[in-house]
Formats: sequence, C-alpha cells, structure tokens
Amino acid sequence: MPKKKKTLPKDFEDLIVNSDLDTLKRIFDTCELDARGGYTKITALGFSKCPDELANWLVGQGADIHARDSYGNTPLHTRSQSIFGSIRVLLELGANVNDNGSSVGTPLHAAARSHNAVNTDLLITHGADIRALNSDGINPLEDALQTCSNIDIVKTVALTRIYLDAGIEITPAMKERVTEIGKRFEFHKAGFAKDSVEEVSNALAELYRLFSVEPVSKRAMHDGKSPIRVTETEWPKQHQELWDLLVPSSGPCQTIQGEVIRISGRIANELDGNGGINWDDNYRKMADAFLSFLKTGNGLGAAEQSELVELV
Repeated sequence: MPKKKKTLPKDFEDLIVNSDLDTLKRIFDTCELDARGGYTKITALGFSKCPDELANWLVGQGADIHARDSYGNTPLHTRSQSIFGSIRVLLELGANVNDNGSSVGTPLHAAARSHNAVNTDLLITHGADIRALNSDGINPLEDALQTCSNIDIVKTVALTRIYLDAGIEITPAMKERVTEIGKRFEFHKAGFAKDSVEEVSNALAELYRLFSVEPVSKRAMHDGKSPIRVTETEWPKQHQELWDLLVPSSGPCQTIQGEVIRISGRIANELDGNGGINWDDNYRKMADAFLSFLKTGNGLGAAEQSELVELV
C-alpha cells in the first residue's frame, strides 16, 4: 500500500465547503487522518468550516483531536478564535477545554482574542477555567481587554457580561485596560464611521459601568484659529498635550504647529519604537518638512536651526 500523504490538498478549505461527506472521506484514502494544511499547518479538525459529520468520522477513525499546529494550537484553539463554524462538535468529542499548550494560552484565551462571545459561553459551559493564565500571565478577560480595538468594543461588552456572570473578579489591570480602550476611542472618534459611532459610544459607556471606571474625557480638538496653550511644564508631557489637541486620528493637521507635533511624534515613534527599520523616502520628506516648518513664523534661531540640521 502506498504511503499516505502528510499534507492535505491545497484546496481543502474549498473542498470542505463544496463537497459531500463521501467525497471528503475519500481524501483520507490517500492522506493521513492528521495530515496538515493551511498557513499554520492545522489538521482537518482545525478548519473552522469542517463539517460536524466529517469531524465525527475523523475522530472515530483515530484522528488526534489534540493535534497541534505550528503555534501549538489544538483544533479547539483554532476554531474557538474563528467566527465561522462551531466548536460544539469538538467539545462533544472530548476536546480539552483547558489545554494551555498554545502560544495564546487556553481555548478561552483564543476566543477572547477574537472577542467571540458565543464560543466563550460554550467553553465556560463545558468547564473552561475563566482564571487560567497564559504565558503573558493574564487571564482570558484581561486578554480580551488588552486586544480590544475600537471595532471590538461592542463585542467586548457581551464578552464581559459572560465572565462577570461566571464569577470573574475585576482587577486593577482590567480597569486600566478599559481606560486605555476609552482613550483610544476618544482619540479616533472624530474619524469613526458615522453609522456606528453611536452604538460604539453606548457600548463604551456600558464598559465603563461594568468595570466601575471613570469615563475618559471627550477629546477637545483645537479649532485651527484660537491661540494654542499648554498647561504641562515638562516637554514630554507638553508634546503629548499638544498631540491630543492638534493631531487628528488620520491625515495632516490643520495648522503648521500641529504638523510639527505630528511629524516629530511619527519620527520619534519610528526611531525609538522600531529602531528606524521602516525609514524610507517618506520619512525623509517628513524630516525635511519638519525643518522647513521650524523656519517659519516665530522660528528657531540660527544656532538652533544649524544644530537641528545636523541631527536630522
């Protein structure tokens, strides 16, 4: 008998959607039950759209329900994070809900990363540990808050309610994360999609309430005409204050003063945060514009300009 392949067909993801069960079974006449496919080298059981009937058949034939992909994820980890398909069949087949061998942590951490309330509820119902810590030392709810972007706020509210109903304790770290979520949303609110900004704003208010967190102040942008004043006394704090006042969430600023703050912040982030790895002609153009701006209006003195030219 020819040796079976260790790799699934390249179009396996399409096949599991468009083929009947018998056709899918025949794939494993030539492929191992735990043959791998996809970017992370998952088994068939890990594909989010794997039909329940195929999953039952594979496990019945001896497929490993806990086979790990390149990142240590079991099929339950992978599918818990997905918004497609269902994890119910894996739970019924005995998948370990508390497997902590993945790079993300447990399947509950995986569901938290995608803010998937449905899968979170299923996992907890089947005995998942809501207080399990991953390699970063955080539990799933903390993970959900840490990875929450503006588009995840509504889903994070639903997720939080599930954890609170399950008895999770609110920690200072969680409160800090909620404050960070609020700051990020308020910074980008002006450019947020108009058809969803009210829904997200209401969800954020509910998140504040659930965690007993003081709401973040609404962002007051400069009107582009009034005098620009700062209240901070230390220059890093002054820069942040001016950033919050003058720099929009995307695109150029209305004023030259704002552009000076925006460009200096962008360059500082690239050099200090990324080591200059992304430095290219666009950054060079920004640096040149920065120099030209500082020569306008009440600009720097000749000695300071000369020093700045050398630095840039």
